[in-house]
Amino acid sequence: MSETNEKVEILLSYLSEIHTKSLSLYDLVTSRPRTEDNRMILNINEVFTYYHSVRIFYYSNEELTTSNVLPFFKAFEDFYFELKQTFFLEDDNNILLYNKLTAMKDSFEQLTNDFNVL
Repeated sequence: MSETNEKVEILLSYLSEIHTKSLSLYDLVTSRPRTEDNRMILNINEVFTYYHSVRIFYYSNEELTTSNVLPFFKAFEDFYFELKQTFFLEDDNNILLYNKLTAMKDSFEQLTNDFNVL
């Protein structure tokens, strides 16, 4: 396996993990009654820190920056903003939050198609 292919696999693994963590956060934020707030804040911060690390990995590897990962990053940022709105402002627009999560999933699936990975 070439070094570039290995980095693509690592990147897709990281992006998949962001999506998986986001699914869990969606469930925690929209569940009623809500779980402990401190636990939620910790999980929200953790997923953003992980996202930030993935962006550093992406931009640190020139061969990856030719791919179209930016729609996934944008979709995550939109989801993250809506997640904070839902959690901190107790905005119960769960449909909007779900739509943001779905957009992230769709952009990830598009990436796997672009990279020809299942």
